[in-house]
Amino acid sequence: MRSIAFLFAACLCASGVQAAAGMTAGGVVLLQPEKVIGARVSVDKLAPYLKQVDAVAGRTLRAANAGPASGGFLVVAIRPAQQSRFWLDFDPPLPQAVADALLAAAKDVRPPAVNGGTVVLAMKYGVAGGTVPSRPTPSPAEWATEAKAAGKPLDIGDLVDRIWK
Repeated sequence: MRSIAFLFAACLCASGVQAAAGMTAGGVVLLQPEKVIGARVSVDKLAPYLKQVDAVAGRTLRAANAGPASGGFLVVAIRPAQQSRFWLDFDPPLPQAVADALLAAAKDVRPPAVNGGTVVLAMKYGVAGGTVPSRPTPSPAEWATEAKAAGKPLDIGDLVDRIWK
């Protein structure tokens, strides 16, 4: 089995060249241990999925070039039964129309099958001249609210499962 580290290089290498077009990709961030993700989904299935999500994200974000400069994360979660959910964490926030278009485009990509639990990762982007975030992980507002309500630290998979309706 190829390592998920290989996925980083294979997944977003095409996006990195899009900086001149108003969007810069900064790579994939694993939000769970590689061992957990690898046990739940095949890298050979995850990589093409992430390439497709990156392609639709790139098209959507390049179209937002006239908006304010921003940088942030597109958070991707995949559950068994080929369900997917996405969150955004951009600073400053993307214009609502761009955010809605990005989430809808990502949702249209069919996720791979996963087994044994939710898989969570994020993709970094700079938009309209904004820089890719330097912080290591995202913290979407909905996540922060749920984590605070839990009153205790939560594993990222547990946090996402609590939010996912």
